[in-house]
Amino acid sequence: MITIFAPMRPFRGETAQLQLNTVRSWLATTPACEVILAEDEEGTTRQAVSGLGVRVVDGVRRAASGVPLFDSFVEQGIAHARGDIVVCSTADVLVPPDFTAVIEAAAGAFDGGDYFLAAGRHDLRRPLQVDFDAPDWFARVHRAVRAEGQRAGHQYVDLWAHPRRLPFRPPPLPMGRYGTDGWAVYEMKRRGIPVVDISDSVCLVHQPHPRAASDDPGFLRECREVVRLFDGMAEHAMSLLDADWLWRDDRLVRPTGLRRLHAAMSLFPPYRSMVGLRRRLRLPHLYGAEAAG
Repeated sequence: MITIFAPMRPFRGETAQLQLNTVRSWLATTPACEVILAEDEEGTTRQAVSGLGVRVVDGVRRAASGVPLFDSFVEQGIAHARGDIVVCSTADVLVPPDFTAVIEAAAGAFDGGDYFLAAGRHDLRRPLQVDFDAPDWFARVHRAVRAEGQRAGHQYVDLWAHPRRLPFRPPPLPMGRYGTDGWAVYEMKRRGIPVVDISDSVCLVHQPHPRAASDDPGFLRECREVVRLFDGMAEHAMSLLDADWLWRDDRLVRPTGLRRLHAAMSLFPPYRSMVGLRRRLRLPHLYGAEAAG
């Protein structure tokens, strides 16, 4: 069985419907999965999802802003999961009905060994009304993606899956800030665990919503906290481009061309130094002397 674990934000305004859409998409998968939600900082989740047949757990520690801390989130998810496969996801992406079937097939390709499956997303530009009672609800969503959606960059990892038995102990990074996903991919690559990009087989659909302003002092402070806690983040943070494998047409295939070269050199120190230098030059507000101070 697969367990999906996700952090919730308060069920207020547009966020309430957006998160309910996401939860209902998880509940519409075949085979069925277990859904566990981390109670939000205002305590609105349990009542909002009452009657949907999902579990809501307390105990995830949070930053001052209310966002969960990565180490506590992972710890609680693994502790409460009943499934052999744990999926960690954001609460704003819709998954297709065959999502769990794809996860099981890709996991099965490793014949009992460890793996780390990760997926990016397609961004919708406008909110979408979703009728989950319609048998073709996701076909309608997919048409909207083809008409006006766009593929997000490789740096955006909206969910990942791994065996529940796999030790996974991240630092207490504020989630939702650049670096959390990069740490997870780096940690798996560093430990020699195969990283698989399943984006081509799982059409994740990101629902539009307001984002934290990049110049907001609190947001910047948490981003810099991630840099502080993620030792060598400029050099080490990785993305879907660093995946060892792709899951396409129901089988594992290697990346090709420059992507294959990049993935092969991901852990090569001189190459990582060049990656880090480029990031430091492009993002001085995160990595510069002012940020460090």
